[in-house]
Amino acid sequence: MYEALKNITFIIFDLDGVFYRQEQSLEGTKEIIDYLNKENIQYCFFTNNSNYKIHRYKEKLLNCGVDVSEKNIFTTTKLIEHYLFENNLDNIYVLGSKQLQENLYEKYKRNDKNPDIVILGMENDITLKDISNTINIIGENTQIIAANPDKLIPVKDGFELECGVLIDIIEEYTKKMVQVIGKPSPYGFDTILSKFDKQKCETLMIGDTFETDILGAKNANISAGWINSGNKLPCDTLDFDFMSFKSLIELKEEIKKAKR
Repeated sequence: MYEALKNITFIIFDLDGVFYRQEQSLEGTKEIIDYLNKENIQYCFFTNNSNYKIHRYKEKLLNCGVDVSEKNIFTTTKLIEHYLFENNLDNIYVLGSKQLQENLYEKYKRNDKNPDIVILGMENDITLKDISNTINIIGENTQIIAANPDKLIPVKDGFELECGVLIDIIEEYTKKMVQVIGKPSPYGFDTILSKFDKQKCETLMIGDTFETDILGAKNANISAGWINSGNKLPCDTLDFDFMSFKSLIELKEEIKKAKR
């Protein structure tokens, strides 16, 4: 399985759990990027988080010793903007964080009564009334997309609800399918590969979460590697071919070995 690393020319990295966990840098961040730069292996970063602007992730990577262009950082907000543009959708309604709303309402028209599309993200301040109002404006022809399908995210003192909870509620009461833009949907992967002009056979996804990173790579038909930085794998992963690394240092060493 690891021989596939020989043909890899492009790596898509998850962020949280791969390069850092909360504010703590993880092992091998600078080493792997220095190696990839030296070997002319391209890379980018792909997060399901829609709550922050891209410069926030650039700053977090700088704290890990990694200086990267904002063009190489993909958030679900950035991918949602791409989806709206390529589908010529202008009248929108956003149920999500203030940051997501500000980013999208700067470029697209807010429509609180009859939007072409409703966009779902997660924010701790969302109320049941906000959810009810959103359900009430979704018509027969209204599209619905969501930043990510995660239902829970780990935090210091336990877990917080995430966007997948909104998806479940809105699909239940509108009887409409919600299209996910982030991992594990192929949409984000395909969009990134198109922007970098890369083929699937030369691409590797590196992440720490099976349900989004590894499953997303499988859905997009690209190679996947799991970083063992704290998240546990489900019990039923035998039917999935993916590589496993203890750290980014081990990933670097395995790539070097494969390319000798």
